[in-house]
Amino acid sequence: MAGSPVEVLYPIALSLDVDTSSTTAVTVWPIPAGTIITAVLAKMKVAGTGSGNLIVGDDDDDDGFILAADATGAAKVVYGDTPEERGAYLYMGDSYHSTKMKFYTSSGKSVIMDCSAALTTEATVTVIILGYRFYV
Repeated sequence: MAGSPVEVLYPIALSLDVDTSSTTAVTVWPIPAGTIITAVLAKMKVAGTGSGNLIVGDDDDDDGFILAADATGAAKVVYGDTPEERGAYLYMGDSYHSTKMKFYTSSGKSVIMDCSAALTTEATVTVIILGYRFYV
């Protein structure tokens, strides 16, 4: 018996500019039901000044996608593009299987970005979300 498709997957490739807001978590994107996130990158568009680290995650794990990234990093620096910068959702911890994915069966969660300290000047970050979506 041959398999037949049950659902069609649609690729997701989002690029969203987000400003930090002191130490308050900022909603980057409300995640629809049936979403599989395979990668999240944070590209510095306008570096903040002062001292602080960015994290990107969701409502359950605030650094699940990207661990501490320098919020004052130079413009065009990208975080999340090496396994060591990825959070628990996307990094398995060995060199042979360096990526995972996060599956959301229902809505109600959001990709969020937070900063560890109030910056003197807030940063603007381009958050890139890659993955797939199917309708449930």
